[in-house]
Amino acid sequence: MNRPFREEACARKKAGLILKNCRLVNVLSGEIENGADIAICGSQIVGIGPGYEAEQTIDVASRYVYPGFIDAHIHLESTKLTVPEAARMMAKCGTAAVITDPHEIGNVAGLNGVAYQMDSAADNGFIDVFFVLPSCVPTLADASIETAPSTLDAQKLRMAAQHSTVVGLGELMNVPGILFGDPEVLQKLDDFRSLGLVLDGHAPMLGGPALNACIYMGIQSDHESTALAEAREKLRRGMHIMIREGSSEKNLDSLLPLINSHNTTRLMFASDDLDPTDLEARGHINHLVRRAVASGIDPITAIQMATLSPATYFNLRNLGAIAPGFDASLVIAPDLVSFNPDMVLHSGSIVFENGRLAQRPARKPHLPPTMNCRIPARDALRIPATANADIRIIELVPGQILTRETHEPACIQDGQAIADPARDIAKACVLERHHGTGAFALGFVRGFGLKRGAIGSSVGHDSHNLVIVGTNDEDMRACAELICGMGGGQAAVLGNDSASLPLPVAGLMSDAPARDVIDAEKALDAFCAQRLGITHPRPMAALCFMSLPVIPELRLTDQGLFHIAPGGYPQKVPVLVG
Repeated sequence: MNRPFREEACARKKAGLILKNCRLVNVLSGEIENGADIAICGSQIVGIGPGYEAEQTIDVASRYVYPGFIDAHIHLESTKLTVPEAARMMAKCGTAAVITDPHEIGNVAGLNGVAYQMDSAADNGFIDVFFVLPSCVPTLADASIETAPSTLDAQKLRMAAQHSTVVGLGELMNVPGILFGDPEVLQKLDDFRSLGLVLDGHAPMLGGPALNACIYMGIQSDHESTALAEAREKLRRGMHIMIREGSSEKNLDSLLPLINSHNTTRLMFASDDLDPTDLEARGHINHLVRRAVASGIDPITAIQMATLSPATYFNLRNLGAIAPGFDASLVIAPDLVSFNPDMVLHSGSIVFENGRLAQRPARKPHLPPTMNCRIPARDALRIPATANADIRIIELVPGQILTRETHEPACIQDGQAIADPARDIAKACVLERHHGTGAFALGFVRGFGLKRGAIGSSVGHDSHNLVIVGTNDEDMRACAELICGMGGGQAAVLGNDSASLPLPVAGLMSDAPARDVIDAEKALDAFCAQRLGITHPRPMAALCFMSLPVIPELRLTDQGLFHIAPGGYPQKVPVLVG
C-alpha cells in the first residue's frame, strides 16, 4: 500500500495529538525511554521524541505507554457475545487486536457464519479483528464419527481468503489428515502457503516423527501444549508456541519456564476460549502478562510476547510496537505490574479513559436460527446392562480440556446402567441438533461433581451438537427441551426449577448486552453449585469440550463413544467394557 508523505513526521506541521512525558516501553530495543513524546496523526504514529507540536496534547505524567496487546488465538464465539460487545470488554483491558478463528460459527453455519462474524467485526471502533479461516469444518470429514452441520472445502476457503482481514489458515486439527496425506487437507495447506498466509496448528501431545511431519508440511504454530517438555520439543523443531490460558484450558503456569532471553520472538500469548465472566473478572491478555511478570518474567519480555511476537508472526506490520508508521493503538498505565490501563487508544482515538468506554455504533447482521433437534423418548435413553458390567467413563482433567478413559463397575437398576452421584458418575448424552436426524449417543462422565438434576449446552465443540449431562433421564430430557425452546443456549434443570442462558445466535452467542450475558452466566453457575451440587468451578466450560473428537483421550459425539490417541483417527468403543 502506498503511504503519502506527511510533513507532520518531520515536524514541519502540527500533529493531531502528542502524548508527552511518556515512559515508552520500546519492544524493538528492549528498553524504556523516559520522557519520550509520541506524535500521532489520524490513526498512525508519525514521530517519537522532542520537537513536535500538536493540536491536542496529553501529558501522561511519566506513566508507562506500551503497544496494545494482541491475542494470538481466540474463538470470539466462546465469549458468548457478539463481536462488538466482546471488543468493548477487551479494549478496556488494553487489547489492540485479536486473531480469531471463526471455527465455531463456521461449523454451525458455514460461510454464512464466517461472513456474519466478519460483518460484526468491521469498524467496531475498539479493536482490530483479524481472521484465520477454519481449516477443519467439519473437524473430521467422517460422518461415522459425528454429524457435522457444515462443510468448508478448499474451494470455499480460497474464496473467503480474499477478505482483507484474513491472515492465515486456522488451527489444523485434522492431524491424521496430514499424516496420511488426505488430498483435501493438503490442498488447503498448499493454497494458503501460496497466498503467503500463516498455517496455524493444533497438535495436542504430538511429538517425534509425527510432529516433524506436520512441521515439514508447513504447520507453523501450536497452542495445545499442556506440558513443558511437549512445548519445548515443538519450539526446538521450529514451531511458534502460543502459551494459552483460557476458561477451560490453563497452561500458563506449566509453560512459563519455557521463556528465556533468546526465544521470545517465537512465543506468544493466547486465550483460545474465554467466558464473559472470566473476561470481566480477570481481564484478557493483560491477565496473562500480569501473571507472567508476577512469576518473575521481565516486564518488557512479557509485553514483547503480547505485542511484537504475534504481530510479526501474522505479518501485521503496523501493529505491535511504538515507532513511526505504526498504528497508534496504545495503552497508558501507571505501572508494569497490574497492567490495568488508565487510558487506551485505538488507531489514534481514545476508547477508554478513567474507567469509561467510548460509545460506538455496532453492526447487527442477521443469522437465521440454527436449532433443529429431535429429542428422544425417555425409554430411548436406557443403557441396558447386566450385573457386574463395567462402564467406560470420560474422566475430566482439572484445568485442561484433555480427558482420560477410566473403567468402573456400573451402577445397575432395572437392567440398565445409570448415573451414580455417590461416585461422581453422571450420564451423558449428545444429540444432533442441526438437521433433525434424531441421532444421539450415550455415555458416562466423571468430574462435574453433579449430585442431582442435569445441565446442557448447545455449545459443544466442534460440531456444536447438543450436550447433556445429568443424574436422571427426566431432567436430562427437560434440559434439552429448554435449550431447544430458547433457540440454543445453556441450562441447568432440577425438576420444575431451572436456570438458563439463551444463545440464539447460532446456538453459540447472545445478542444481548455484555452485562446481561454475564449476569445470566453467573446465575447459571450459582444454580449449578447451589441446587445441583456441582463442584467443578466452570461446569459449562467443561461441558462444551466433552464432545471434541480430536483431543485425547475419550469423547462422546452424537455417533457414539470414541477413544482418541495422539495423531490418530478416533476409534469407536462401546460404553460397556468387555
